[in-house]
Amino acid sequence: MHVWPARIPPFPGTVLRNRRLLPAAAVFPLLMLLAFLPASGCPAATVVQPGASSTEERQIRHDTDGDGKIDRITVFDSKGGMKKLAVDSNRDGIMDRFQYYRNGRITRIEQDTNFDGTIDCRDYFTAGKRKRQERTNKKQQVYRLVLFDEKERPSLIQEDTTGSGSFDTVHYFTNGLLTSSTRDTDENGKVNVWQRYSDGKPVEQKTDSDEDGRIDGIVRYDREGLPETSRHDLDGDGKMECFRHYRNGELVQQEEDTNLDGIMDSVIIFRDNQPIEQKTDSNLDGRFDTFTTFRKGIPLTRNRDTNHDGKLDSFTTFDASGQVKERKKDTRYCGQIDRIESFAQGVPVRVQYDTDGDGFPETVTYLKNRKMDRQTRDENRDGKPEITIFFDKEGQRQRIEIDTDFDGRPDCWQKYDHGQISSQEQDENKDGRVDLKIFFKKGKKVRLVQDRDHDGYFEITEWFDKPEWSMVMEQDVNRDSKAEYRFFYKDGVLRLKEVDENGDNRPDLREHYSKDGRLLTSEEEDGNANRLNIVWFYNAAEEPVRAEKDTDNDGRTDTWFFYEQGRLTAVEEDSNRDGRPDLWERYDETETLTRRERDLDFDGRPDLVEP
Repeated sequence: MHVWPARIPPFPGTVLRNRRLLPAAAVFPLLMLLAFLPASGCPAATVVQPGASSTEERQIRHDTDGDGKIDRITVFDSKGGMKKLAVDSNRDGIMDRFQYYRNGRITRIEQDTNFDGTIDCRDYFTAGKRKRQERTNKKQQVYRLVLFDEKERPSLIQEDTTGSGSFDTVHYFTNGLLTSSTRDTDENGKVNVWQRYSDGKPVEQKTDSDEDGRIDGIVRYDREGLPETSRHDLDGDGKMECFRHYRNGELVQQEEDTNLDGIMDSVIIFRDNQPIEQKTDSNLDGRFDTFTTFRKGIPLTRNRDTNHDGKLDSFTTFDASGQVKERKKDTRYCGQIDRIESFAQGVPVRVQYDTDGDGFPETVTYLKNRKMDRQTRDENRDGKPEITIFFDKEGQRQRIEIDTDFDGRPDCWQKYDHGQISSQEQDENKDGRVDLKIFFKKGKKVRLVQDRDHDGYFEITEWFDKPEWSMVMEQDVNRDSKAEYRFFYKDGVLRLKEVDENGDNRPDLREHYSKDGRLLTSEEEDGNANRLNIVWFYNAAEEPVRAEKDTDNDGRTDTWFFYEQGRLTAVEEDSNRDGRPDLWERYDETETLTRRERDLDFDGRPDLVEP
């Protein structure tokens, strides 16, 4: 925003012209005439006669208006010459004007012009002619000094306009007419304002506001002495880029060419010395893209073309104090408003946003102290937000409420710590009770518990922070706080399954799966061995093709079973535990034993065949 220029003050000297003093040659005879008029021709006068000495003074006191109060005292010397005249000009009973004479000529006048009991104006005369006038303040400091020429016309005026005790303004006169003036506005001893006059009216004013030796402001006046045009160097680069136009002394238009290309990039229209309209070319492409209107000098509206495509896409309104009230934006530049910002006393309090461009602002953000306090989302446009996000004082997420089934009631709750999710609770069957809980650490999911049968007991636990596994799921079917089933996943694929049916915290069954989730092998306990002593191997169809068993629990396989299409076809056994089979059995399609062979000497070859 620009600082609007103050109205240029009228030229000095008008008071001086309107209150010219009479020449002393005219004052003295008039006073003498008043002093010696007969009683019948004027109000009563009291004559005080001198004593025996011829050197004593004589006074004449006058009540010129007949109110019973002396308002004029004339003092004569021993020779009858006027020496002093005291006048009560405002009839308050106190003399406020004193004129002093020598040899019949006036030499000094002292006045109390504001009738506060203190002399504040002194005029000095030489040979009956006024030569100097001093105006003083309550501290008796001279704040205005006037020098006069031989015809008692002002020739020089010096003024202290700030009361600092130093003259900062000087007016120069020729033949009683003001011709020029200078001002030292910062009182550092350097003149920075120069003004020329013609016929007592200003013609031109030049200013060097930063005192760098270069003129940065020029004002030209019309015949009436009122500002007509002005030029200004606002950025101090030595070049005038601001141009102002006046009518009858009032500013009507201001133009700025900030890049000095000859094309104005800011135009402000004024009425009654206040802006009413402004056009700005913010990117200096030769086209106005920002349009502001004013009421009583205060911004009312501002419309902008933010992407400079020739179409307005931002529309701002202001309140009575000139602070932003509402701003509507077309952020997609498609001709449709999709963002509405609301303000209170210039501070943003709400933002509505149409994220999908369907014309409905489904996302609403509420702000407090310029930071997000709450945000809602109404995706189905029913007026009931499905998602409500709450933020802390730092503007970070604190909790989220979600209505997953759009019934107007939240059924999922998320909590956050320092902007990262820490837990989530959900009512999946909408019975008003939480049946799913998820826990996070540093924003990552680490554990989940679920009441899958909605009986109030969380029988499912899923772990996401176990080494090697992307997820481990535990299931406590009998509600004894001990998991009977465990499922181990990698990248979402089941790779291992464990079953503890007797609750001794040791698996009774363990199944291994391939990368694509196919069953490869399984281990199980057979015959109360208290350990997994048999291993099953499966084909691509997850049919058993082989089994290996450790019957004596020595940790080494001693029996092998072979299958085809799920049917037992052969059994091999290592009876002497040398690691090699010495008993072979064959079975038919009905799994009936058809042949048995034995290696009696353990040389690896059958010695005995049994039908």
